[in-house]
Amino acid sequence: MIRSIISIISGYVAFSIAVLILWLAFGYGPKDVPPTNFLLFSIFCEAIFAVGSGYLVALIAQRRELLHAGILATIFVIIGLASLIFETHQYPYWVALSIILINAPCTLIGGYIRQSTKKIHG
Repeated sequence: MIRSIISIISGYVAFSIAVLILWLAFGYGPKDVPPTNFLLFSIFCEAIFAVGSGYLVALIAQRRELLHAGILATIFVIIGLASLIFETHQYPYWVALSIILINAPCTLIGGYIRQSTKKIHG
């Protein structure tokens, strides 16, 4: 149980730190609303980060990899829905939709990759 919780927290923290570093590297803070071209680039990078975080969650969990990646994906869906409902930022709606439609599935892909490579390598 503890390993499961640690895996999910680790995946979320790794994703968040990667996104924060990306934004800071381009001179944007968490409360900034960058231009559309950067938002599109960020969404592309976040998809890659989501695959990595899903993989990390599954790697740390060491069992039921897709379930653990699915829990993190569910967290992303909840965050995306909350952003849509409560309009917590001044971002366009498609940014919140990308969290639901891109980040969540990419997290599952990362968990699936870990599960598949685990079977191949033992």
